[in-house]
Amino acid sequence: MKKIFFTCLASAMLMVSCKKEEATTDPNPTYNGVAQTIGNGKAYTWVKFNGDKPTSIGLTLSKGALENIPHGNPISLSLALPNEAVGKTPFDHLYLDFSHSGHEPIGIYDKAHFDVHFMMQPNAERSVIPPYSPTTAAKFDNLPPAGIMPVPYFRLPEGVPLMGVHWADPTSPELNGSKFTHTLIMGSYDGKMTFIEPMISLELLLTKPNITKNIPTPAKFAKAGYYPMKYSIKQVGDDITISLDELMIMQ
Repeated sequence: MKKIFFTCLASAMLMVSCKKEEATTDPNPTYNGVAQTIGNGKAYTWVKFNGDKPTSIGLTLSKGALENIPHGNPISLSLALPNEAVGKTPFDHLYLDFSHSGHEPIGIYDKAHFDVHFMMQPNAERSVIPPYSPTTAAKFDNLPPAGIMPVPYFRLPEGVPLMGVHWADPTSPELNGSKFTHTLIMGSYDGKMTFIEPMISLELLLTKPNITKNIPTPAKFAKAGYYPMKYSIKQVGDDITISLDELMIMQ
């Protein structure tokens, strides 16, 4: 009799334990990548799901990340995406740049800002992109087929090592006499679209932003997958998030 009682008790406890585990499983989980140090804080990637569908992919700069960033050489971090994002989205990793003095064109982007490259290209390929020169120009100048880059984006001159060719929106405010605060850049290399890049001034990030903008949709996609319809720059508590949002399956 005791044996039967304890067997039933053990079975009941196991059922309760299983129910508890099921109750704490988030049906819409967020997965984080491995954090790296920047300033007095951390930078890490993440992906959000609705069931088994990715809905948003992003970067978090934790409290202190904007403080005590060294002057001198620009900061460059290659941040792995969570394993759950790879294969579920077109993106492979995130390449983050920061420079106190910005970069060309002078008078537009020559101020402290972050370049947040959501890379579709494998890190092993991106990391060996050389400086643009007559001997390396062929892969830079091999542009994606018509329709892959959204209208009205246009190619900027030459190309950048470790990144590739940059494409800009001619209607962006900073290209029409306004002060640069944030913009959206696209990238390509060797015949493929390779990144989507929110570019954001440090000055803007210090104002606790809450910005969401549409991402222009190209006429066609090189391969089917979940692509973003919007991007966001937001203060969330003590953290800052830069994300590609409203991921939708595109053919």
